[in-house]
Amino acid sequence: MRNIKAMNDRTLNLWAVSSQSRIFADSAPTDGIKRLGALRNEPVSFFVAYRAIGKKAENGRDTDLSISIQVTSETLPLSVYKILSVPFPAAECEDAEPSSIGGCPDILLPRSPSPEIIHNAEDTHLPFYEAGEDVLLCASSARTQALCVTVNENGASLSAGEHTVTVRAISLRTGESLGELSLTVGIVDALLPENDALYTNWIHYDCLADTSGLPLWSDGYFELLGKYIEGAVRYGMNTLLTPAFTPALDTCVGGERKNVQLVGVTRVGGKYVFDFSLLRRFILLALEKGIKYFEHCHLFTQWGARTAINIYGADGERIFGWETPALDGEYVRFLNEYLEAFLSLADGMGIGERLLFHISDEPAKEHSESYANALGSVRGVLRSRLIGDALSDYSYYEKGLTEFPIVDTPYADDFDGRCDNFMLYYTGGEKPPHLSNRLLTSSPQKTRILGVQLYRYRARGFLHWGYNYTYGRMSRGIFNPATDPCFYKNIPAVTYLIYGNADKEPLHSLRELQMRDAMNDLRALRLCESYVGRDAVLGICEEVLGEKIGITTLPADGGTLLILRERINMEIRKALK
Repeated sequence: MRNIKAMNDRTLNLWAVSSQSRIFADSAPTDGIKRLGALRNEPVSFFVAYRAIGKKAENGRDTDLSISIQVTSETLPLSVYKILSVPFPAAECEDAEPSSIGGCPDILLPRSPSPEIIHNAEDTHLPFYEAGEDVLLCASSARTQALCVTVNENGASLSAGEHTVTVRAISLRTGESLGELSLTVGIVDALLPENDALYTNWIHYDCLADTSGLPLWSDGYFELLGKYIEGAVRYGMNTLLTPAFTPALDTCVGGERKNVQLVGVTRVGGKYVFDFSLLRRFILLALEKGIKYFEHCHLFTQWGARTAINIYGADGERIFGWETPALDGEYVRFLNEYLEAFLSLADGMGIGERLLFHISDEPAKEHSESYANALGSVRGVLRSRLIGDALSDYSYYEKGLTEFPIVDTPYADDFDGRCDNFMLYYTGGEKPPHLSNRLLTSSPQKTRILGVQLYRYRARGFLHWGYNYTYGRMSRGIFNPATDPCFYKNIPAVTYLIYGNADKEPLHSLRELQMRDAMNDLRALRLCESYVGRDAVLGICEEVLGEKIGITTLPADGGTLLILRERINMEIRKALK
């Protein structure tokens, strides 16, 4: 903590705090940091917390507390965000921390790292202001606030060595410097390898249309979607759910979600003709923004694969749906003709080997027969293509119904050592509470530990169903997560990582930042393994975390994961000498 000099009988306290902390209104940070470490192309973050202490005005209100916080470095690219808290009155989740009930820090609101300060001598009340800055800072004695500072957010290749970041507070009443603090960022002379693990959060394209007010697949919609995808990639995502047809997800039996189908379908002379112009535009946009892998939407309905998904003709009329059995001859013929055409398109666009196909989401043990039948109806045309679904029952793999299971985290040990080709996922509502999660109430280490667990289980990737889902159960009702994060099942933020911002660029979250750190930990662990071997890497993890790594491993505090990364970075540095 830095106790900054008094301003009109008030003092500004300033801290540099680990991003594995959370700054609540009543926080008095004690784990101040002076150094960070990262690889040359790795984003790394810390928080700047601030609070005013001292006398108030006679009316009891804070006065003269408008400030500017300038974050600078001569050698490092910096991004700065004001951290906003999300209010909620209660939460029915086992990992809720008492201090989080009422307000929890999550939203990242961008601001300039070092806004230009203009002096207006004619204004005697507030003569200094930040040029072009909409996100204003006002220190208060009633609450602690914070900024998030990210070094190298876009993953550029930086120079190795020791770099300095300086944080300076300035009064916007007097223009005087109230003090400063600095920390060192040590860049290891190594690059994180490209993430070849699939990381996907499902974008819900109907929610995007409803929250933005933009017509689906209009030019404006595509422009906004590009911002969503670009941001998701910046935070580590490399796989994108592709709505060739309206995804059969979270829809009640017989119900319909907004039609987001990208593929035009007409029937000519007994054959189906497909218009791929919108789908091609979608794929090109995703590739431009950095997406590497594409998930094709599910080909049969959720929870059992018993019926066709909703398919619409060029005239907007539904031609297949809940009334169509999964093995209906015409539907099977449609799927096979479509898949042949789609695969030809995908191969021609260079993504044919980077596809993941889904049959039906979350089939249970009792659905194995209907799932097997649905899979069999398209297996021939898909042949050696990657097919996988979110499921929990090992018998699906044992019986050969899937070669690429996507396993719910509580069941990871059922597949460990018995299947060498699986991803992990969680819905967010799993129990027991010590499993990794990314709820609004989850501690940062509970989110970030996922990277270590993905490494331990040799997982091929991670999937979550909600990137921007803002509907209620079974897609009924709509909510604003910034004001009502418990709308869905009263589990805070289980359905989303970002905050829609009308037709503007979305606002990202601290939880998304923790997920990026988890994926970068995975990449660092794999890099370290290439130098010292897997057993040595696992040995370091077990030594630092104090136990054999499993799906329930959870450090007591976030600082432990920073210690682990420093150890891994040291091993990489030693191997390169």
